[in-house]
Amino acid sequence: MSGRGSDGPVPSDTLAALDRARDEPAPHLWLVPSAPPDVGDAAEALRELDDLLARDAPDDLAVARLVALGPRAPGRLRAVVAALAAAGTPAATAGLLTLPQVPGALEAVARALARGLTRALPGSAAAPVFFALDFRGSRARPFPDLLRRAQLVAADPSGALRLDVLRVDGKPAYRLSFWPDTLPPRPRAALARACAGDLALLHGRLARLRGARLWLNGFCFADDGPVSVAAQGHLLAAWMAWSQGHAP
Repeated sequence: MSGRGSDGPVPSDTLAALDRARDEPAPHLWLVPSAPPDVGDAAEALRELDDLLARDAPDDLAVARLVALGPRAPGRLRAVVAALAAAGTPAATAGLLTLPQVPGALEAVARALARGLTRALPGSAAAPVFFALDFRGSRARPFPDLLRRAQLVAADPSGALRLDVLRVDGKPAYRLSFWPDTLPPRPRAALARACAGDLALLHGRLARLRGARLWLNGFCFADDGPVSVAAQGHLLAAWMAWSQGHAP
């Protein structure tokens, strides 16, 4: 597993590095490209897609092509999801997240998170194992109580949970994060069990705010992205299962 062992929390600037990485060019070795590569005419694309689907273990370049070609052949989308799920790599998991409406895609992502898979990064092996919820201040009546609850959750003496106060466009913003890989297995599992309900509740309420983002092992889910808050909740539950030491 990634992380820093038990010598203290992973620095919060990990998230800044991950954010920058999302927009770097030519990311096919760590994340499916936001702009698909040229796929040529339909018949050629279908032939290439079938050839890729026939491979036992697609590499990251093949994964990028599968994700680019899949939408051009709707009848093959389930087969694409099955191939990506079977590959089980960070790039394949990122690819599944571009196909959230295809049956089986999010279930495969959940299984990957439940076994501790983390997102690949340029120039390094993997992102840390972590949860983070970025959210902005709100004038909504429930917000002060939710913020106090986040503060209480982050008051755990282990240091694996933290609440950072940020500034976004000159306004207050917050980052609640949990770095389970900074703890030995038993304390990690105990803390994960203790905070699971609070994290699920806070995510369910705060992830609906404009500009909110959920991070799970380096994979980012924005409030305006293709994965709904309800679906994010299922992914968070899978991530918590790993943190608590449950097998997928």
